Amino acid sequence: MSLSVEPPILPEDSPDRQANCEVALEAAFAALVTATEGQGWTPQETAATLLKVAMEHARQLEAALAAEVPNEKGKQPKAQK
Repeated sequence: MSLSVEPPILPEDSPDRQANCEVALEAAFAALVTATEGQGWTPQETAATLLKVAMEHARQLEAALAAEVPNEKGKQPKAQK
């Protein structure tokens, strides 16, 4: 199973950087899917779980970004418990 991911070849402001990231992740993603299904998980279970994990990761990134943005008074929002 190859989990190797190539580094970006485009600068952060490139409109094609997202596509570059997709290409870089394809082999590792395919290997993860193959390994998961090889352990007995169904394709549907694998797809649903990968989507859930990816959505949770995106939610956490959005929350972290929102916490970094100062509120209207220029103060950082209070940390949630």
